[in-house]
Amino acid sequence: MEIARGHRLVTLVAVAAVGGLLLIGCGSRTATVTPTPTKTPLPVVKSSLIIQPTATFTATPPPAASPTLPPPTSTPIPPATPTPTVEPESPTPAPEPPTPPPPTATATEVARPPLPPQQGGEWDMEAGFVPGVSPLGEICPGWTVAVGWRGFVAPGTPASSCLNENKNMANVRSGQRSQEMTFDFISAQAGIFRQAQTIPGHRYRIEAWGKHVRSQSSVELSLGVDLGGGADWRAASLTWYPWDETGDDIWVHTQVTVRASGESMTVFLKGYHPSAVQGGATLFDDVRVADLGS
Repeated sequence: MEIARGHRLVTLVAVAAVGGLLLIGCGSRTATVTPTPTKTPLPVVKSSLIIQPTATFTATPPPAASPTLPPPTSTPIPPATPTPTVEPESPTPAPEPPTPPPPTATATEVARPPLPPQQGGEWDMEAGFVPGVSPLGEICPGWTVAVGWRGFVAPGTPASSCLNENKNMANVRSGQRSQEMTFDFISAQAGIFRQAQTIPGHRYRIEAWGKHVRSQSSVELSLGVDLGGGADWRAASLTWYPWDETGDDIWVHTQVTVRASGESMTVFLKGYHPSAVQGGATLFDDVRVADLGS
């Protein structure tokens, strides 16, 4: 603003001076006037100049120079050391586990002492007989089975066998009684069975005596053992063994040795008369089960 005001003042002074000169010139035509000596103003050198207003700028300081960092020194990376390839070792075969003992015998069971022999009394048909009926519903007068035992019969031709108590001392091996099965004029199978107490893993010897009356068709005797303690004489778990000794009208002996797999097993005694001819009555007596230990 001050510069602009100065410019206007200078301009006014210059105009006034020029106006004075013009008036002087015009007066000289009418009279000669001796001018009073005045100081001649110095010509305004800048009168012909147009002073432009100077723009006001706010000085912006230059940005601070960022420190120049030295160029990064590249550190050479050492070459990677190759990792040696390690061949996997062949796995050492695990040692084969020892063969476990039979599942029927454990250390605890082996340590158990043998059971006393199972014989006499019920095993010798001396505990009495129980009346009953044929499992097939057939008429069997005098049907009885030794105490502790159960009877089984199969359909026969023309009929099935009947079971009864024998008191004829000629057909008793020991004691006063024996179990009898009739096969006279019939072809059939019949027998008796009962359970025996056992210790798993122990061996047992089973003995029995049988006798059959002479016949044109000799009676076949067999002893069966079901280690699972089953009661079905036709079960697949039952193993049949032929009688060791043979002969008519005499007591014949048989025995088998088995290893128990549970707390009980079932002993079966069976007679089979192949043909429906006269004779063939069969008897069982004096059965024994002995614990032989492990």
